[in-house]
Amino acid sequence: MFIAIIVFAAALALILIKPKGINEAFIALAGALILFTAQLLKPEDAAYIWGFVWNATFSLIGIMLFTSLLDYNGFFRWAALHIVHRFHHRQLLLFIGLSLMAALITVFFNNDGTILIMVPIVLEVTALLKLSRSGRLLFLLGIGFMADTASAPLMMSNLTNILTADFFGISFGEYASRMLLPGIIAIVATLAVTVAFFWQSIVREENRALAPELFPIPSSAIPDKRLFYLSWLNILLMMIGYLGSERVGVPVAFIALGCAAIQWAASAAAGRAPFKETVLRAPWLIIVFALSMNLIVYSLHVQGATAWFPEVIAPAAEKNDLIGIFGSGLLFSLLAAAINNLPAVLISSLAIEQVNGPDYLPYASLLGTSVGAKLTPIGSLATLLWIQLVRQGGITVSWREYTKYGLLLTFPILLLALFGLWLLDWS
Repeated sequence: MFIAIIVFAAALALILIKPKGINEAFIALAGALILFTAQLLKPEDAAYIWGFVWNATFSLIGIMLFTSLLDYNGFFRWAALHIVHRFHHRQLLLFIGLSLMAALITVFFNNDGTILIMVPIVLEVTALLKLSRSGRLLFLLGIGFMADTASAPLMMSNLTNILTADFFGISFGEYASRMLLPGIIAIVATLAVTVAFFWQSIVREENRALAPELFPIPSSAIPDKRLFYLSWLNILLMMIGYLGSERVGVPVAFIALGCAAIQWAASAAAGRAPFKETVLRAPWLIIVFALSMNLIVYSLHVQGATAWFPEVIAPAAEKNDLIGIFGSGLLFSLLAAAINNLPAVLISSLAIEQVNGPDYLPYASLLGTSVGAKLTPIGSLATLLWIQLVRQGGITVSWREYTKYGLLLTFPILLLALFGLWLLDWS
């Protein structure tokens, strides 16, 4: 047990420090290999974890390939330019518009894709508007928070959602029936909280607004209109496929990969899908990180180092629904903030299975590990990716500075989302 704890703690510390800029995926992979070498992990453990994550893994690959193909054809930049042309002279409305766009991308695609798509767009827009460093950061924080807090409504919106749904055998429709309301509340709460917190600073930037003719027209972002129209059709097919996947017994990974294949074939025929660039934009390192961290955390479980967690959530689950939902949701959020939401989902799922408590626990876990993960920079891979891309765009955000915003903004959003989950159970 001692070695497993040391490896886990060392992996977290190195992920935080990132010596010489080493990607967190390689750090987690090294930790997993050490545990295999020490025989604290066995091939059957890897097989168990793969059975737990394969559907989520291939779903993520399919969705990320699909979003990258849409991005190549200017789909998201077209939408962003419409927002900019309409609201460039009203900074607060522009902030709301870009945040809502981030929410839509997250809901219908996924949170990591939102960061990859929206951060470059917001960096470009705020640079054209000649906003100050603090003004640009507020816009970036708005879409950064929305990427995770908006990831609750649908199963494919977050890797953690698919992992939890697979673990507990939750269908796409069943998931949506329980999480759509809390997810929408989380989106509205994120807008309300960020606007309330940032609006004075945003309004002060309005005198920097440029004339609309200095921005490209939205149609200029679309090089191939046929692919653009196919994108809308393919999104519709994906939603129908997700809804019908349970009836025909098809894993959601096949739906995501199938729609990506259709878009890729059409894009390749139109010369809009360079093979190397498309493949490289798939989240290979995210997948390595998720698999490796799950293996490290599972070694803690096998060695008995996480045996305390079911005992912690059991008292909350034994109380009434209100205390159970809020108590467990806060516990799950603190766990995700401390160790990252991907390993936190595995620990939470194993603990919930042992507790055998109320059926709201998996959903409270997801709200805690998606919304609550925003408390710290390490809470989600989307946040780590956000920090990296923002830094590449010339804006350095220290972990201390981010945590200040995380603590101020996350708790009210999380509590309102948990309230939405309680409303469903109460009604």
